[in-house]
Amino acid sequence: MTDLLVLHDVGAPGGGEWAAALVGWPGRVLAPDLPGHNGMPPPIGGHYETGDAVFVALDLLRAEAPDELIVVGVGHNGASAQILALGGRAAGLVLVDGLGGPWLGPAAIDTQRREMRRRILTTPGAMSAPAPGTADVRATMVVGAADRGFAVRQAAAMPVPVLLIETPSSPTPDTDDLVGHFARATLERIDARDPGRAAPIVRSWWDRSAKSSGTHLGLTRS
Repeated sequence: MTDLLVLHDVGAPGGGEWAAALVGWPGRVLAPDLPGHNGMPPPIGGHYETGDAVFVALDLLRAEAPDELIVVGVGHNGASAQILALGGRAAGLVLVDGLGGPWLGPAAIDTQRREMRRRILTTPGAMSAPAPGTADVRATMVVGAADRGFAVRQAAAMPVPVLLIETPSSPTPDTDDLVGHFARATLERIDARDPGRAAPIVRSWWDRSAKSSGTHLGLTRS
């Protein structure tokens, strides 16, 4: 049985809309609300980092112990999904507008990080859990995956089949080029970041991937 773990985007309503869209998936759909979303407390100290979702995912995977897992990373949390896949915790990876970008140079990345910290310190309520439905404060606290060289290295190292779903909301300016750096990648485009549109694409892609491999892909356990 193949389970699905969805890491929703930062500032999005939560995992519920993805879980609803994926009803009928042959395994379990694990779609947790991530820190600071839908009433969940923010990370310790209120400092949001790109990899926060990794720690939530690892705790969940220890509790649920899936035999085979696909990780879906949406938007900013495409970075966390890639970390899990690179670490042997997934048999397949889906990135919905999750490749990263827009690309910045080292000086601009450092400036962006400094600005993120300034906003955390000067935004009222930034250190406490936001009310359900509010996303503007959270969105100012996240530095996107802005280093293209790092994105290329991640793609080249990815050991599992990858589905890239891109929409007009994608921050990645050169998706077509980055696809070529993955060993096994499929690119699909849809006109909106809609879980209902993405769900059947994910199901069809994984059915094809599993049949072509002819084996149980499995995952590494800690």
